[in-house]
Amino acid sequence: MITIERLDNFPLITSKCDISKIIIETIKKEHFLIREGDILCIASKLLSKANGNFVDLSQVVPSEVAKEIHEKLPGKDPRLIQVIIDQTEDPTGKKLQIADNFIGAFLPNGLFLTSGGVDKYKEDIVLTLPTNCDKIAHNIRKEIEHQLHVKVAVIITDSDGRIDKKGATQVAVGLYGIDGLRKTEFEQKTNIETICDMLAAASGLLMGQRGQGFPVVKISGFKYDFDPSSEIRDATN
Repeated sequence: MITIERLDNFPLITSKCDISKIIIETIKKEHFLIREGDILCIASKLLSKANGNFVDLSQVVPSEVAKEIHEKLPGKDPRLIQVIIDQTEDPTGKKLQIADNFIGAFLPNGLFLTSGGVDKYKEDIVLTLPTNCDKIAHNIRKEIEHQLHVKVAVIITDSDGRIDKKGATQVAVGLYGIDGLRKTEFEQKTNIETICDMLAAASGLLMGQRGQGFPVVKISGFKYDFDPSSEIRDATN
């Protein structure tokens, strides 16, 4: 049986900090039982704040490319558009997808995310996605094994929308210890499932959206083979 539980009473993170330490301290304080083989899903925005990934839009100068896109999407701040372009590491804007009031971006690790994973934090302050969520997942898992003496997998999740649907769901943007893909056999055909996104979406049932205060969710009972070499890029095209 698969169960999903959230870590309650997680402290509000507003600046750079040792997030592994805070996660473990909260697990201990809340008597949140972690077992061998559990999967921890952690919201990327928690890690963005802990990493200090704050961008002050008042310090951003839009490029000509950002201004041209702004003319097509006047509802989007050109400074925000510039930050999104910066996440792609391609100043030409060719790694953006634009339609109606939607901007999606292909990141260097192969992920395609709404707004390139950039989220508004406060007035004129936005948060960018950490550049290596796989490494962060690895570090968190390492500290959990060291201090709590259990081996778990970690999936970093991000809230992401789709151009064809309203609202948002959770997708995986980093992982450690679990393969992002699962192969199944049916009628002599091999099917590939993006299992990391399925697990991320499941965690979203309890994690919620936009700072609801439950950035850490545990999934228990899901069977998987531990994979120390797994990367999110393995699940991208």
